Amino acid sequence: MTETPLAYADRVRTLLGYRTVSELIADDHNVFIDPYSALLSVHARIGTGNVFSPNVRIDAESDALRIGDGNRFFEGTRIEATDGGRVSIGADNEFGPHAVALLANRHDAVITVGSRVRLIGRIDLAGASTLGDGSQILGDVTAVNVSLVGGESHRDPDPDLRGAVLKGRGRATGLTLTRGHVINADGDFATAAVEAQSVYHPRPAVD
Repeated sequence: MTETPLAYADRVRTLLGYRTVSELIADDHNVFIDPYSALLSVHARIGTGNVFSPNVRIDAESDALRIGDGNRFFEGTRIEATDGGRVSIGADNEFGPHAVALLANRHDAVITVGSRVRLIGRIDLAGASTLGDGSQILGDVTAVNVSLVGGESHRDPDPDLRGAVLKGRGRATGLTLTRGHVINADGDFATAAVEAQSVYHPRPAVD
């Protein structure tokens, strides 16, 4: 009997260590908009209410990747928790749109993403990096060994209570940025000014 396209896709994915298309379709707890293009490692531990857009690829070794609830992974998102690296993702985060990559693909790489975090643009996050609750990386940014201190989400009316933000374009290496602050860079983030987020988002007037 000729193998059906679904049977072929399931067989190949099983060989390569990914969940089968049939398993993704049968997942009642998460949404895979195009299960034929989404690749999800069998080792990835994921919660509920997550939405995976087309062409998302997630590679992980055993016990190396945990994803919480209610996250949105837009097209082209790439996550690697391989070669001894580890990734932990909280809840209600946005990865994309555009190409976002979390690359924990070496033994000393540990990427921790809190909750209500936004990564929007062409973002590469690597090394030992921690993104606290409500933090953001926006633009065309490569971030390695960074720590963005958490706070409230981008929806909070007081911008200086929000999680730290990197935005613009360029490379950020070895930076720690505190709550309510932002670096808006064009090139090397280390040489750009650290500013209060209220510079860009004034607090609402109080009657």
